Amino acid sequence: MSSPLRKKQRSSLLNSPKEKNVEDKYSWEQRFDQLCSFKAQKGHFSISRNDAKNKSLGLWVRHQRVFYKKNALSSDRVEQLNSIGFIWDPLEYGWNEHFNQLCAFKAQKGHFNVPQNKSLGKWVNQQRVFYKKNVLNSGHAEQLNSIGFIWDPLGHAWNEHFNQLCAFKAQKGH
Repeated sequence: MSSPLRKKQRSSLLNSPKEKNVEDKYSWEQRFDQLCSFKAQKGHFSISRNDAKNKSLGLWVRHQRVFYKKNALSSDRVEQLNSIGFIWDPLEYGWNEHFNQLCAFKAQKGHFNVPQNKSLGKWVNQQRVFYKKNVLNSGHAEQLNSIGFIWDPLGHAWNEHFNQLCAFKAQKGH
């Protein structure tokens, strides 16, 4: 039978910061490996909160993002996550993906009239709504302005037709 002192010593050794860091690091490495496997299988880092199989991995991923934002993640871990193309801000990443799609659409079609039944069309409409409500991130508004984005397509179309009418009247006299 061990003495109470021995139990305390053992407990203090097991809970020492050095041991805890080794345990945390091992756990972190395991989670990192799981994340690598998840990405290899799925091609992304978006772990749904409804994914019961990967719920704890999803929670770990969210924690890494929070720690990163608070500058509480070691540079080694940041570097490790960066090495696999980890997405630190999924919302910003998604916004940029849609913006790039819009740029490609404009280059191909010459306009911003994206069909509303498409994901990109819904995103474009959402940006216009946010802009009208003055809740669109100013950096995002600047990016859209830089490509000549039309905020009010109906107003723009009306002005275009009015200008055509004026040119017709000037040319034909009636």
